Amino acid sequence: MPNHVITNIPDSVLADLSVDPAFLIREPAEIRAMSADSSVRSKKAEAHDRPLAQAVMVARPTTTAEVSQILAWATRNGIPVTPRGLGSGVVGSGLPTRGGLILDVAGMDNIGEVDVTNRTVTVGAGARLSDVDDAIAHTGLSIGHYPQSFHLASVGGSIAMRGSGTFSSLHGNMDDRVGDLEVVLPTGEVVTTHSMPRASLGPDLKQLFAGSEGMLGIITQVTLKLVPLPASRRFNSVRYDTFEQALETIRLTLAAGVRPAVVRIYDPVEASAKHAQFAEHEGWLTILVFDGDEQLIATQEQVTLRFAADQGGTVLGPEPAMHWEQRRFNWSWFTDAVDHEGGVAEAIEVSAGWAELPALYERMKAAAGTVMPEFMAHVSHVYDQGAALYAIVRGEFSDDEEALKHYDDVWEAVVTSALDAGAVMGHHHGVGLERAPWMERALGVGGLNLLRTVQRALDPAGIMNPGKAGL
Repeated sequence: MPNHVITNIPDSVLADLSVDPAFLIREPAEIRAMSADSSVRSKKAEAHDRPLAQAVMVARPTTTAEVSQILAWATRNGIPVTPRGLGSGVVGSGLPTRGGLILDVAGMDNIGEVDVTNRTVTVGAGARLSDVDDAIAHTGLSIGHYPQSFHLASVGGSIAMRGSGTFSSLHGNMDDRVGDLEVVLPTGEVVTTHSMPRASLGPDLKQLFAGSEGMLGIITQVTLKLVPLPASRRFNSVRYDTFEQALETIRLTLAAGVRPAVVRIYDPVEASAKHAQFAEHEGWLTILVFDGDEQLIATQEQVTLRFAADQGGTVLGPEPAMHWEQRRFNWSWFTDAVDHEGGVAEAIEVSAGWAELPALYERMKAAAGTVMPEFMAHVSHVYDQGAALYAIVRGEFSDDEEALKHYDDVWEAVVTSALDAGAVMGHHHGVGLERAPWMERALGVGGLNLLRTVQRALDPAGIMNPGKAGL
């Protein structure tokens, strides 16, 4: 596939694009802003007036037909296209590294009428997650997806990155919240899936685009599966002496059929940093939230706390969990470090089986400690077979150049240690540029070649978000 950077689109090529000229943005400052994202590298580059990537033009379509026309034109003329939602991505997936066109779907933010009986709503891919939830709250329903980027991310972007939210143990991840998709392929062909409530008609096509990071097409419209707003909510928290005790409690809880809405297990460092008023005694802090019918969740809480007692846990009551809820969208741990010279921070999330998690935590902590002064971690999402481990690394250095060197080194150290331990190297932030160097090791040669085959079949001109995910 072509790997050159397109820095100019001739007028003769633009003349072949039959869309409203008002949708085409050529103002340099706006193109510059749209060519950045929320990743560490992009923020540091912008701070030094040295952008990592620069598109030639931004297109802002408002209909699927316009997206189709733009992609068909780009395929005919070999123009790279980088899809963009609301720019909240943190691994560089939204950077136009080959120049060309940014296709901004933020204007496709319509929110349809809620089907209360079937619990669905159809929305534009550019709709902000929090805006959708606010718009449908009067029906007593919710999208059930609450990532830290809830007020920042678009619906389509969350699907394209295969995101996860804090209530995933009850409601699943973003790919579980998707009922059906409308997608425009790189050739301009429009595909609409039909799979609700379930279908056995070959592979589930919508899952082809969940996690595709804009490399296989552009999601334009989404039918979301909704969940009821909880009739009741219960909070609790438990402190343990060891990671193993906390993990075993949750493993047994899930095996018993209990599904807490939220489970988070903080290591002693992060427990002290984020919940200092509840960390009088050092230990591993588990945050628990239960949603649903009051009688049901009271029983679920009782069962969970029985397992906690069996594992030697000390029940701390609802206050730590309520404190977590009040601050769950706060990511000042990142902005406070990255937004000044020499400061750097990153979250590297991986997943592994229950039996592997304790050793994985120690390996990642040791690896990160060789290049970055601060390390803390928590279990962020739990499953029957294991959990996600969310590691936060931070440091203060003499300048941004040194900070970025350590940033590169900590990615290498942490991801390699996770792969050496047999873990999955990415849970919900995606691949983009940051995880691309390890994709062959993570998927195997056969797996990566299969992805390349799919990509070539759908995108024969190689225009869609090129240079990402190791493809």
